[in-house]
Amino acid sequence: MPRCRLISRTLAAMLATGLMGVPAHSQTAEEFFRNKQISLVIGYNPGGTYDLYSRLAASLLPRYIPGNPTIVPKNMPGVGSIKAANYLFGQAPKDGLTIGMIGQQLALTQALRDPTVEYDMRQFNWLGRFTPVVEVTVVWHTAPVKTIDDATKRETTLASMSAGSTADTMPGLMNRLAGTKFKIIKGYPGTSGSILAMERGETEGAHATVENLLFGKADWLREKTISVLVQYAQERHPAFPDVPAMVEFGKTTEDKQVLALFGSTAEIGRSLMTPPGIPAERLATLRNAFAAMVGDPAFKAEIEKRHMEFGPMSGEELQKRIADTLNVPPAVIARAIALSRN
Repeated sequence: MPRCRLISRTLAAMLATGLMGVPAHSQTAEEFFRNKQISLVIGYNPGGTYDLYSRLAASLLPRYIPGNPTIVPKNMPGVGSIKAANYLFGQAPKDGLTIGMIGQQLALTQALRDPTVEYDMRQFNWLGRFTPVVEVTVVWHTAPVKTIDDATKRETTLASMSAGSTADTMPGLMNRLAGTKFKIIKGYPGTSGSILAMERGETEGAHATVENLLFGKADWLREKTISVLVQYAQERHPAFPDVPAMVEFGKTTEDKQVLALFGSTAEIGRSLMTPPGIPAERLATLRNAFAAMVGDPAFKAEIEKRHMEFGPMSGEELQKRIADTLNVPPAVIARAIALSRN
């Protein structure tokens, strides 16, 4: 065979098989997502706020993604959403067609070296936050305690859920670092069960969220039926500017770092993320879509119509805050672990 013909055939074969390194066609985001189905893994059962925010995203986010894919919610409850987090970290496809919403406490769970954790919150790709979810301790109007200072002078009974829940660990941490005298009564079913116990007079106080109070119990605030003692967050919620955040009770730098670690749960709130390792351009597309959605006045109106709390944060900022939360000295982690288990 003549040498020139051999070279021509070799070049043709290389081009056909992509050995020259030149892609035959580079997909745009619109071409990739068009007619695709995105799975939205929700780490909790249907009905709660994780599910509500997730399903709102499933119905509205596609219109902001080029190609208008469909989003299908899939509940994967288990171990406080650790089951879903482990799946998203290690098993879910990393092509941009799987996103998720997992528990706001999972950075803390990771820091406390929970043996069931197989994920690293820093390696997830965070798309953005709908809202922070600030947990609080409240007391009924008949209780002698009205402020957190009162709670350092007198025992106050609080309804709580299971051991290890934030309704158990947060007041316990306040006892050890802030000197409060909360007596924690465990075994109540969820936040609603905790609140009901307080209403019935079984306990003086309960564990709640700012969202519970603003949208479910607004009459309590209006009529001063309850007093809010402390916010389990890194900073005060705008709705409660006179109620201290837990971080304010740190007496040393290490105390403040420990309290900030626990308060990080509120920062994550209700947020969307993807598995690690998805292509950068698809991550950018999804982040841009989330930002466009939460910035749309029509979306804000829908949130208000549904009486849902709203406090968005970009995926980039959330990514940084989670990294900062977990990148603390080993001594802080060790102390946090010790305090959580006492």
